[in-house]
Amino acid sequence: MAGGWARVTGGTGVLLTISGPGFTWALTGLAEARLDSVPLLHIAGTPTSSPNGRYFRQQELPLASIAAPLVKGVIEADLYSDPGVAVLEGLLLARSGEPGPVLLQVSSATLGRELSEGAAATPSSSIVERTDLTPLGVRVRRAHRPVFIVGQATHRYAKQLRTLVEHVNAPLLTTPSARGVLPENHPLSFGFDPFAGSIRDVNELLESCDLVLAIGCKLSHSDTNGFELKLPADRLVHVDASAEVIGANYPASLGVVGDAGQLFEELLISLPPRSAWTEQELETWRERVAGGTSDSPEPRIAGTHAGDARSFFESLRRALPPDAMLVLDSGLHQVLARRYYRVLAPLGLIMPTDLQSMGFAIPTAIGARIAAPDRRVVALVGDGGFAMTALELVSAVRERIDLVVIVFVDRAFGQIRMQQLASYGKDHGVSLQNPDISLLAAAVGARHDFIVDGDVGVEAVIGSALQRSGVTVIEVAVGDSFAIRRSAVVARAREGTRRAAGPRVVRFFSKLFGKSR
Repeated sequence: MAGGWARVTGGTGVLLTISGPGFTWALTGLAEARLDSVPLLHIAGTPTSSPNGRYFRQQELPLASIAAPLVKGVIEADLYSDPGVAVLEGLLLARSGEPGPVLLQVSSATLGRELSEGAAATPSSSIVERTDLTPLGVRVRRAHRPVFIVGQATHRYAKQLRTLVEHVNAPLLTTPSARGVLPENHPLSFGFDPFAGSIRDVNELLESCDLVLAIGCKLSHSDTNGFELKLPADRLVHVDASAEVIGANYPASLGVVGDAGQLFEELLISLPPRSAWTEQELETWRERVAGGTSDSPEPRIAGTHAGDARSFFESLRRALPPDAMLVLDSGLHQVLARRYYRVLAPLGLIMPTDLQSMGFAIPTAIGARIAAPDRRVVALVGDGGFAMTALELVSAVRERIDLVVIVFVDRAFGQIRMQQLASYGKDHGVSLQNPDISLLAAAVGARHDFIVDGDVGVEAVIGSALQRSGVTVIEVAVGDSFAIRRSAVVARAREGTRRAAGPRVVRFFSKLFGKSR
C-alpha cells in the first residue's frame, strides 16, 4: 500500500511494523520497491538482544542483515541525539539517486525519550547541485532524427515532456512503467511494451535515428525485453538521477546524472530545432512499433460479443475515464492488458515489473486510491493473486475507499498453465479451488457482480460499479479458446513423438537440423 501511494504521489511511502512478523511480512514489498525504484521508508522496531548471545528473546531477528540486500541503507535512530534527524535522512536517502526503500530501526527506549519541542531536526546533507547540461543540449540540437525513450521518473513532468516532444516532432518510446506519460492515442506516442509490439521493428526504428535520448529509465531487463533492445552506443545519451544506472547495461556516448525535470526545464528554455522526421515516416513507424498483436494463443474472456482479449480491453478502456488508473497483478491478465489496453494519462497503468510479485494489485490499488482520491482506480487480478491478498479489502472497506476490483477467474495459475500447455500439451499442479467470491465480498462488506459466458455488457457493469461508493468486486469468466486447445494438441503430439523416438533419436535430429541451419 505504501508503494502504491509513493508511485502515484512521487513522495516517499512510509510504513511502520514491529520487528518480528510485521517486518518479515513486508519483505516482498521492499523487494518490489527496490527493483521498481519506489521510495519507501520502513520504520521497524529494534529487536531485543539476548544476553550471552543466546537466542531466546521473542521476535529476535537480525533485521539489518536480512534487509540489507533489499534496501538502499539501514539507519539506526538510536545513534542520533535527535531521532527526527534519522527520519529525515531516511526520507532523503529513499529519494536520492535511484529511488528505493530504506530501513529505519528505532528502539522502544528511543521512542520513549523526552525531546525538546523547539529543536528543529536537520539532516546531515540536503544540498542538491545543478548539473551542467550543456553537452547534452548540443547533442539534442545537432540531431536531425532523434528518438526519446523515457522511464517512470518522467511521470511528474508529463506536461513538459509533451511540450518538448511535440516541438521536436520526434517518436517517444516508453518503458512499461512509463506508459501513459504521453497519451497512447497521441501520434508521437510509440509505446514499446514487450507484450504489445515487435522488438524487431523497434530496433529497426532505433537504427534509423541519429540520437537516442534515454531519460529516467534504468534500461533493465523489463525495460528492454530481456536486453533484446539494441541501443547504438555512439548515438545513446543516457540521463538518470543515479550514476550507477548510466552505462550499467548499455554503453552510452554521453551519460548525464541529473533530474528529468531539470533536463526538460533547460531544453524548453532554448528549444531544439524541429526534427527531419516526416509525418508519413512517423505514421508508418508508429503502425509497426505500436501494433498490439500477438501470435500466441489467448483465452476466451466473457463480456463482449467477440469474447476475446482485445475486445474485452477495448471495452474496459471505453468504460473507464481517460485518467483512470488500472493496477495490474502478475500473471496472464497482465500480459493481455499490456497488449491491448491503451493508457491515456500519466500513471494510468501501474504494475510490478522487475520482481513480478503476485498479490501486488489490490494493496497497491488501495494506496493509489488514497494518494489520488480524484481519480478512478481499478485493480485487475487473476483468481490466484486474488486469493493471496483479497482480505486487504477489509482495510479498503473500513477506510471507506472507493475501489473496483476485477477478478479474472480461470481456476488456475493461468500464465504458468499456458506455458505448460504450449510445451507439453497438459498442465500439472496449477489448478485452483476458488472460494465463493460473492460470499467473500459480502463478508468483507463489498458489493459483487458477475460477467459470465454469454454476457456482453462489460462496459455497463464496470460503468455502474464506478458510480457506486465503496468496494465492488467483479468476477469475469475466463476459459480456453480454440487456439489454446489446438496448441495443446500439437504440443502433446510433439511430446509423444519425442518420448517414442527416445533421447538418442532426438539428439541425432537436433544435431542434424542444427548443422543444416
